[in-house]
Amino acid sequence: MKFGRILREKTLKEWRFYSVDYKAMKKALNKGDAKEFDEVLEASKERVKKFYDSKESWVMTYLKSLEAKVADLVQISADTNRSNTCCDKLDAAACSSTDEDASSLSSFSSTSNASKDSVFEESQGEVNCCDNKDSLKDAYRLMGSDVRFQAFIYCKKALDTFLRELDLLLEYLELNLTAFTKILKKSDKRNRTNMREDKIKEILRTHSFLKGSALASVRVRVQHLLAQTNENKPPLPEGWESRKVYTIGCFDLFHRGHQNVLKSLREFGAYIVAGIHDDASYYKLKKKYPIDTLEVRMRNVKPFVDQLYVIPSTDPLLYIQSVVSEHDVINGTCCYARGDDMLEFPARPWVESVMPVYFVPRTESCSSTLLRTIYHADCPELRLKAAFARTRYDGKPIDEKTGEVLVLNKLPTNQ
Repeated sequence: MKFGRILREKTLKEWRFYSVDYKAMKKALNKGDAKEFDEVLEASKERVKKFYDSKESWVMTYLKSLEAKVADLVQISADTNRSNTCCDKLDAAACSSTDEDASSLSSFSSTSNASKDSVFEESQGEVNCCDNKDSLKDAYRLMGSDVRFQAFIYCKKALDTFLRELDLLLEYLELNLTAFTKILKKSDKRNRTNMREDKIKEILRTHSFLKGSALASVRVRVQHLLAQTNENKPPLPEGWESRKVYTIGCFDLFHRGHQNVLKSLREFGAYIVAGIHDDASYYKLKKKYPIDTLEVRMRNVKPFVDQLYVIPSTDPLLYIQSVVSEHDVINGTCCYARGDDMLEFPARPWVESVMPVYFVPRTESCSSTLLRTIYHADCPELRLKAAFARTRYDGKPIDEKTGEVLVLNKLPTNQ
């Protein structure tokens, strides 16, 4: 396979705009236009550096944020363990005291532990629930609002995502360094020169980040934080990991943010059921046509879920009601989870009435809106502006001057 194709296929769709323009340099070589080749080479060097600088700044800032989050999780876990130890000592004291004192202490101990002991008791790191189905369902709901669990799930998902992001960035650097090396080799061959080695040395002098050393060090640190997070995972109610997990989305321009959320749903259960809006309902919801057809979107999502169904309406209530098993609702063996960019999602009142609802942090600097603006806007200036713009928490590009979301001048249609 030719390297130009390898570069395109292995580079994230979101990052192609920032990569070495290998195709344009090859075209310039074929035309024998040395000036154009040098201009594209310099532009590529500038583009790669600008992209890396913005990413490195984000990486270091985000790393500090996650270090603080993991420290909070460790502290919460320690406080929880001390609280449980205190309760155990109270129980022991109650057993060894006089009948009157024992009665008093037992009353205090049972009150302080009522929410825990009435629902589950710990055994081998997992919580064994009572036979009472309502108690089991209560345990699932309580776990969702538990401070330790919320801290754990945030750290776990954010660190998993961060680790994948670092791997993608390291691959990006390797691909682009290879692109510079190969295109300069072609230039030497075409022009019968021997300048590649000197030019690569110069590139590595001005673009030393292409070696990936700094990101590799951060990756080691993130792995350590992830290990700490897993060590502080709270005990979960019995059957937690075998539940069905429901979610709904549009999944247009399927990107790593979608993938990260779908992967994280496995933290809540073993069987993932996803609803996906059809093209007509997508248009009504977002006032724009999807870039990808329903068939393409379904093919993109299916590898990450176990079951997929189509929602042909802006209101998903009837459709999720139709796929949710009454048996699972009665037994409490289902839940709903999604990214935290839309807390008041459609059908939430009914969903929350029959199953627990959980949220996971979204992937930063990534959204379908960003991709749509960079690759599908009619205005070249808008595309360039969006490519290097800051993004909101939901990944949408922001105009530096107005603070408003950058929007397309003209909406594409697939009709």
